[in-house]
Amino acid sequence: MCITIEPGCYFIDTLLDKAFADPELSKYLVKEKIEEFRGFGGVRIEDDIIILANGNLNMNAELPRTVEEIEEFMSLNNKNCCGKQ
Repeated sequence: MCITIEPGCYFIDTLLDKAFADPELSKYLVKEKIEEFRGFGGVRIEDDIIILANGNLNMNAELPRTVEEIEEFMSLNNKNCCGKQ
């Protein structure tokens, strides 16, 4: 069996506006901090896990995760992408 785990954080304007207007929800939000990221959209980190009889195997374990790792990966692997030399 294979499962996908997809934690994410999304900044959806209509949902944020509704939450800011609701006193029960807005008390849990730091509006000034959220506004800094509002135009960003969001991010999701995905793991594909194979469930085995004796454990599991994370198919994405070797992929870059941190900003530094991703930037290094992109600089090494993006040179020939999209006609770039």
